Amino acid sequence: MNRARGFTLLEILVVILLIGLVAGLAGLAQGDHGGQQARREAERLRVLIALLREDALLAQRQFGLRVDADGYAVQRLEPDGRWAPAPGYRAQHLAEPLRLRMEAAEDAAQLGNAPGGTAPQLLVLSSDEISPFTLYLELRGKPLLTLASDGLEEVRIETL
Repeated sequence: MNRARGFTLLEILVVILLIGLVAGLAGLAQGDHGGQQARREAERLRVLIALLREDALLAQRQFGLRVDADGYAVQRLEPDGRWAPAPGYRAQHLAEPLRLRMEAAEDAAQLGNAPGGTAPQLLVLSSDEISPFTLYLELRGKPLLTLASDGLEEVRIETL
């Protein structure tokens, strides 16, 4: 009896399965080089600003967000006119490849005094307004995402 040469369907399916598994593992090991991390950080900032707006409105307090290249911190305007770290909010530091760059409106109102230029660039007022701003989330010096608001609308995230 002559046996036909070639591969069986089962052998071909096993090889295809192995190739798929190896390709999937290679994709997982490679990662996305910070894109997902940048998206999560942008979403965290958007939610934080929304929470600050709500907190300012309900507590009738003025809040601010101090943004530096490597992180941000929430401040509260004290009755004596100075900015101090806001209780219940802790400063956040970004992972190494991510950086922040803030562009606030030139005519944004300045409230209170802060020694050494540590006043917040983004004001969150008890009138449910915020300073108009554009915040760039950069990955290795290249802008990746922006968070922006005109001061009245909700903060929106845009991909560049």
